[in-house]
Amino acid sequence: MCGFVGFIQRSRAPELLTPMLHQIEHRGPDAEGRWLGAFDEWFVALGHRRLSILDIAGGGQPMSSADGRSHVAYNGELYNFRALRRDLEGSGISFRTRSDTEVLLRHCERHWAAGLSLLNGMFAFALWDQQRGSMLLARDRVGIKPLYYAELPDGGLVFGSELSSVLQHPRVPRKVSQEGLVSYFFSDYAHAPFSLVDHVKKLGPGEYLEWTAGKSAHAKPYWTMPESTSPLKGAPDVLAGELWDLLGRAVERQLVADVPIGVFLSGGIDSSSVAVLAQEHSTRRLETFSIVFDDPTFDESNYARLAAKYIGSSHVEERLSEANLLEVIDVALAKLDEPLADPSYLPTFLVSRLAASHVKVVLGGDGGDELFGGYPTYRAHRYARLYSLLPEALRSRALSAAVSRLPQQDSYQSVEWKLKRFVLRWDDDPTRRHLRWMSGLDLNDLSLAAPLIDTSRPATLAFRAPNGSDSLNAILALDFRTYMPGSVLTKVDRASMAHGLEVRPPMLDNELVDWALRVPSLLKVSGRRSKYLLQLAARKHLPERIVLRKKKGFGIPLARWLRGPLRPRLARTLASCPLWDSRLLDRNAFATWAQMHDRHRGDYSKPLWALLVLDDWLRRERIEPVDVERPVKSGPMV
Repeated sequence: MCGFVGFIQRSRAPELLTPMLHQIEHRGPDAEGRWLGAFDEWFVALGHRRLSILDIAGGGQPMSSADGRSHVAYNGELYNFRALRRDLEGSGISFRTRSDTEVLLRHCERHWAAGLSLLNGMFAFALWDQQRGSMLLARDRVGIKPLYYAELPDGGLVFGSELSSVLQHPRVPRKVSQEGLVSYFFSDYAHAPFSLVDHVKKLGPGEYLEWTAGKSAHAKPYWTMPESTSPLKGAPDVLAGELWDLLGRAVERQLVADVPIGVFLSGGIDSSSVAVLAQEHSTRRLETFSIVFDDPTFDESNYARLAAKYIGSSHVEERLSEANLLEVIDVALAKLDEPLADPSYLPTFLVSRLAASHVKVVLGGDGGDELFGGYPTYRAHRYARLYSLLPEALRSRALSAAVSRLPQQDSYQSVEWKLKRFVLRWDDDPTRRHLRWMSGLDLNDLSLAAPLIDTSRPATLAFRAPNGSDSLNAILALDFRTYMPGSVLTKVDRASMAHGLEVRPPMLDNELVDWALRVPSLLKVSGRRSKYLLQLAARKHLPERIVLRKKKGFGIPLARWLRGPLRPRLARTLASCPLWDSRLLDRNAFATWAQMHDRHRGDYSKPLWALLVLDDWLRRERIEPVDVERPVKSGPMV
């Protein structure tokens, strides 16, 4: 687990690696490495920061093949590296180390992009092949690890594990991306291939990019969600047993390390299932970590303690209050890299700091909601069918007016909050409806926030589910390809790597994902029960209170904090955000929302928090706004 940077250009400039590597030092505090090469008139540079997990003595990077043909800088873990190694050894290839890095190097040297589909793990890497004169960039199937890149005017390429590292190259312009900005305020993140910087792109999940001698580099998929699958057949109890066995094998694969491993434990069914299986496959007492909230409507600590007691783990907690929020917010935002408007980044940052003081690696429960139907929005779509039968005039006028007048509550996802999301963001198209329910700023308000930019087509709205998906699995696929990599996995990567901590998600193991995509939707959401099949699988292994408890996200009381400890920061931003003068954003709209929020006339916490995060990033990275004199048409959406 590490971070890497690199570039290809016509002029020799090894000194450019220094500031790029400095930006990702937190991702790999244990060691630094560099490799410099050339091909015809092209200068090639790779840099690496290492967090030592496997083969601590022999796994340094960038790693080169024995004959000097290939060189790799790699961030991640391959859970099937031992099987891949056996295959390579069977064909006569020998190894000098025990690391998965060398397996990746020799595997891709032999198979190039055709071998990417055989990799089971979380990864992003850059591999230079001197014989081909080519650079291969690739990212894991579901987008656990990040990879940014920018094409240079001379046909070269700059890339890195974080946006800030790419921006250190002097030929990468620091201009705000309008497509990225629209995506950010709608979805809370810039949806790949866009970033918040013009001309800097994100490689999407399951994609690779090949650069060859100055030719334009285009991202291509090596894995996509299957267009059609044969649904699994069998009694629910039988399939539940298969699920538990698959999860157990995934956990066992991801426990491979030369350092101690812990578990993030919220007390929900996902993390508790991972924890109990991790303890079963461990030879030492497991360490588990969680956050305690002062507000009881956000706090899950009682469930986490119950799970820890049942498992027998050594459980460690840290409290998140208004006081230590102010203490941590500046350093947390400084490590966020590209803006992400998910406020749960803050408690994830704290629990990562806590875990990093005890271990170097933790397992987490990410992916369970998107694979098995955990979010309350999935059930809401079923109620939407009944709602759609009401006369349109009743929906759009009477009910909307009544719901709009409901008083605002600050508790976690209150009934009032859910009703407003359901009714005021209604849409006949299920994809648009779901994305609007999930959005930080709905489409009408988005046009008010940026009136001179085309805000009609945020990037996520272009997503379409695989053909043949039923209605629920289509929505699950939507979250799996957008919200999960764009927000959930990004949040965990930045929060954990800020402290040199590796987080592994067994729920996103290739074998388990392929199986889960074939589970009929009725075994995911059944009546009012979410994660029905996972509940059946876990009921013999965990207390009933944990298995059957309601879903609660990892949120913070943001709405109240914006009227309290965050109010002075918001006032400063409203007075002097760099984007006001450029007209990329409309100050009056945000000021109006701040007043309404302050007076409990609406919950505008998400767009206001997004503004705070964006303002902090613009100033820190010295990003230049662009004046907008007339409506700008968005570029092609993906």
